[in-house]
Amino acid sequence: MKIAVLANPGAGGGGKGRQVLEKIRQVWSKETLFGAAGFGGEALPACVSPERPEAGYLPALKQAVALLLKEEPDLLVTVGGDGTAAYAAEEVLASGQAVPILGIGTGTANVGPIVSFRAEDELPDPADLTEKHLGAMEVMTLSGRHIAYGFNDLVLGNTFLGTDENGRTVTFEAGTLAGEGRLVKAAPLAEIFAAGPCFAADGRQLPAAGFPVAQLIASTLEEENYYGRAVTGLWCYTPASPSQGAVYITPVPVVSMEESSAGFESWLVGGQFLLSPGQILRVSGLKKEVCAVADGNPYRIPQEGIAIRYVPELIKVYRRR
Repeated sequence: MKIAVLANPGAGGGGKGRQVLEKIRQVWSKETLFGAAGFGGEALPACVSPERPEAGYLPALKQAVALLLKEEPDLLVTVGGDGTAAYAAEEVLASGQAVPILGIGTGTANVGPIVSFRAEDELPDPADLTEKHLGAMEVMTLSGRHIAYGFNDLVLGNTFLGTDENGRTVTFEAGTLAGEGRLVKAAPLAEIFAAGPCFAADGRQLPAAGFPVAQLIASTLEEENYYGRAVTGLWCYTPASPSQGAVYITPVPVVSMEESSAGFESWLVGGQFLLSPGQILRVSGLKKEVCAVADGNPYRIPQEGIAIRYVPELIKVYRRR
């Protein structure tokens, strides 16, 4: 099997990534292994390098995935967190190639459905892996231009979770990373809408929330295990419903490491939308600081608003058989 490996050099502090690359070399020594320069390729038997390396982490990662896909691999292995796996999946989808992805977690959370193995797990024989199709929550402009996919969850807010220089999970400012590539610690907003939330679906206006919205969170409902998702609870389990996407609005920042003084009773307040394939929720009235954070990766969104929908069977991932 021809296996391409993409390793995030900074995920989780970097130490686990090096250990995983060594494990891959040893356990999959009979496979054709190769990687990309700057993303773990130097530790593998073969390494592809760009003629003109891109500056900045995200442009360089996109360039690395493109180089790996040119080699027509049978499998793309990501070594990093949910964000690394999601960025790689975005590039695979943009390329039009149906290359399965196997994620090995070394990052901040490692709970998304693409990340099938932890750094400490034994790696199986590639012949013992099986394919599974995953859908995602997509965020778009109101005109339908794609912005990002959230395979685990999609959060509208001004912050995201990341790893600081000491290896701790910290709440960072989303807009600064998306716009400038810098990590700046920040607290979540108490209200993400500038003049009250505005929702619309199926061509009709929906009722306003009736309370300050600190975050809007969307997740797919296709996975049996909801561990690690921001949207959880018994209401997410809807086996008799055609709904496969859930959108939850909350007055308390759920995706945050900051202390909240709102109290336990605030969890009793919230709102939800359940989306079937083809249904679109349009959201407008957001503050300019608000970004779409897809599996931990922040994206800037237009001021006029965004649209959210569930898209089934987007990518193929490899799991243990």
